[in-house]
Amino acid sequence: MKVPYMLIVGEKEEKEGLVSVRVRKRGNIGTVHLNEFIDNIKSEIESKSTPSMLKKE
Repeated sequence: MKVPYMLIVGEKEEKEGLVSVRVRKRGNIGTVHLNEFIDNIKSEIESKSTPSMLKKE
């Protein structure tokens, strides 16, 4: 399995609570708040082919 995301955190990002996101095959997609990235990843994981009985409600 390959890692689809890479998060870059420098001094500026750390101070502002941001992460620079890079996606395999698409490159740099910009800077977002860490919590926004986490929420997006959670949604992506939940929408994968997980049987509905295994999803948290």
